Amino acid sequence: MVIQVVQLFFIELRRYLKKTWSYRMDTVGDFLTWLVTFPVLLMLFQGVSTGFGVEAQTRSLVGFLVWTLCMGVLSATARELSQEMREGTLEPFLLAPVAPLLLISFRVLAMFVYRGLYTLVLGGVLAILLRLPMNLTMEAALLILLTVAGAFGVSLCIGGLTLVYKAVSSLIGVVSLLAVLATGALVPLNSLGAWFTLLKVATPITWGIDAIRIAMIDGANWRLLWLDGTWLGLTLQSMAFLGLGIILFRWGLKRARVAGTLGSY
Repeated sequence: MVIQVVQLFFIELRRYLKKTWSYRMDTVGDFLTWLVTFPVLLMLFQGVSTGFGVEAQTRSLVGFLVWTLCMGVLSATARELSQEMREGTLEPFLLAPVAPLLLISFRVLAMFVYRGLYTLVLGGVLAILLRLPMNLTMEAALLILLTVAGAFGVSLCIGGLTLVYKAVSSLIGVVSLLAVLATGALVPLNSLGAWFTLLKVATPITWGIDAIRIAMIDGANWRLLWLDGTWLGLTLQSMAFLGLGIILFRWGLKRARVAGTLGSY
């Protein structure tokens, strides 16, 4: 059983890499766009705030990279289901011997592996160009995984809505926009006080970005992150979003099957 599960993951990974290679110019274009856009954003921030030095720029870069990674995961489920709908293969996909939730999870995991490498390369190039220190510690790596897990939970929620309502691209756009503004991806929101605490609890990425910055830039270790409640709080939050995502995905699948709309788009 374990061998079959591993084989299924590598099949999905190979499928995703082949599809990405077919559209490699889009990948190159996206990479170059951020390579130009992000330094311009930092220049604008420097022009507005005289105190926007190396540390502030590093915080912005870390937040931007985590946002980029999580947004890829967040939109992945809806994108995969929408593609199956357009091609008329959604019904066979969901009626495969493998449970739909497991299959879509492997697809998102395959995308995460690719997106993780993409983000790592992009972050490394930007750090070199901008001369910003980047220190990816073990604590930060685990925090990234917890944050991505929460984003995957939201992804499953949107996937469930996609199965029922078909087109939800506008919803993904709204969520992506709010993720930039409400998570402090570009500019930390710690000065908001109680509002920042509310955002940390209510959104799946805000707390993660803040914690990753503390681990990578401020040098917080395992003990400090445990004492301030980060490990427990972020783990519970991610598990809550994952649980909600599983419930909504199964609800959407059940409703679409009852309505007989799996074969229509």
